[in-house]
Amino acid sequence: MKGIFKGWVPEWLIKLILFSGLMPSMVLFFLPGANINVTAGFYGAQPSDVQFLIILFYAGFVGFYVLERRFFQYFPVKQYYIIFNLLQLLNCYLMYRINEISWIYGLRFFQGMLFASAVNLSISMIFSRLKTERAKEGSYAIFFGMLLCSSPFNTFVTAEFIDSFNFDELYLYAALSFVPGLLLIIVTMKPIRHNRPYPLFSLDWASFILYSFIVISFGYLMVYGQELYWFSDTSMLTVLIGGILCLGLFILRQKAIKRVYIELSIFGNRKFLFGILVLYMMYIERFSLAISNQYFLQVIRLDPIHLSYIQWFNILGIVCGVMLSFYWLLKRRTVKWIWIVGYCCLLAFHQYMFFSFESEGNEEHFWLPLVLHGLGVGLIMVPTILFVIASVRPHLGASAAAACLAVRYLGYTSSIGLQNFFKLFEHAQHWEVFRDQLQSGNLIFEDYLQRESQRILQHGLRYKEHAAGLKLISERVNIQSFVRYGMDYYELMSIISISLLLLILLSPSLKSMYKKLKKNQISPV
Repeated sequence: MKGIFKGWVPEWLIKLILFSGLMPSMVLFFLPGANINVTAGFYGAQPSDVQFLIILFYAGFVGFYVLERRFFQYFPVKQYYIIFNLLQLLNCYLMYRINEISWIYGLRFFQGMLFASAVNLSISMIFSRLKTERAKEGSYAIFFGMLLCSSPFNTFVTAEFIDSFNFDELYLYAALSFVPGLLLIIVTMKPIRHNRPYPLFSLDWASFILYSFIVISFGYLMVYGQELYWFSDTSMLTVLIGGILCLGLFILRQKAIKRVYIELSIFGNRKFLFGILVLYMMYIERFSLAISNQYFLQVIRLDPIHLSYIQWFNILGIVCGVMLSFYWLLKRRTVKWIWIVGYCCLLAFHQYMFFSFESEGNEEHFWLPLVLHGLGVGLIMVPTILFVIASVRPHLGASAAAACLAVRYLGYTSSIGLQNFFKLFEHAQHWEVFRDQLQSGNLIFEDYLQRESQRILQHGLRYKEHAAGLKLISERVNIQSFVRYGMDYYELMSIISISLLLLILLSPSLKSMYKKLKKNQISPV
């Protein structure tokens, strides 16, 4: 693939084109979640439906990753770039024109499939242009750094647009963002093949459908489970049974066919299982930042634009964490100690926020925990992916990469399920405890209500001041219930961090991964 670009194109521009080609798709990843309330209001949906929109994009990415490699091997590079960029452009335009959320669900899944094409092709081409193993490890660091920064960066980029334009116009601008990269590809690439075409026969669409339904059903259960009281709802029970049946059929199919979709034997490797456990837990802790963002919006009363500004502290932490992990990887430091430092940072973040949750606060107080969170995530991500891929035999590297992608998806969806449980159950439980104290026989409550009513009178409201006082008290109780729910969740995250730190400390040395890594370089999805 080294001769795919025209001779006059400098090397720095080639790498810039390849990396910049990923950015528009990365922005689409968490675009509906940039402002959940605005998105839900635009489509006339619930916030949980917006979460499901993000999950469908992720599911398309996970499900299509393995099958996409057949298309990658069949089409010439330039033609393939043009095809999936035009499809992304068309998809964004359709999302701009269509306001019915049931159609948007399908379009988001297809967007995720196209994102898999963009990632596989761009990263594979970047790998082909790198001469040393250190440069390849650096490309892992850059790619995952971009991926980790995509959510806070997306919030920053879209906050001003959402405040100034209709939500659907974001997709129009997203469609236009694919045009510069498409033009650069047309101008700079040669219309040649990088290898012999592999015919598109015997595509394993059955495994793709089964696998995609499994990941979608798990995401559906995590998003709507607590809201629908889990399996007391018929639709939840149907999805669960359907997912289990598809999982059973998928496993039987992989054992029966010659060219498997994912090699299941990788799950018999202890180091592999240990690595994906670390990755899974890290992803659950990564998205615990959503609780802090809700705290900034609901309690401190930051608007989405100012919330996007303080996200730069998290981005700074991610960049520093990725760079530090890359430096330690180059020095061949034991992965064990990189993990320990990373989880210590995440533990410090959760403990800092646990003791900082109050009914009032100043945003300037929270720059340090945001940096710590980004630092922890950045430190853990790249070494873990490399460790998992290096733990299996070279010919199983593609299956290991696909499993890493699936585990990250499971971690993200599990974090949504946990947060929904704590939000709907723990929040309501604390509300009931507080409400039990708000009785007419409680002298403290009556005295407080009297003072609030008097304060309202002093500020000029001379009609129904008693009802207004009750309203203020209700709002404060709601804030206190949220604070308690956030503290409960971060207490759980702290317990997870401590448990993993003990598990990692008790594990044997993990330095041997560097010997195997040279043979197992694979597209780092």
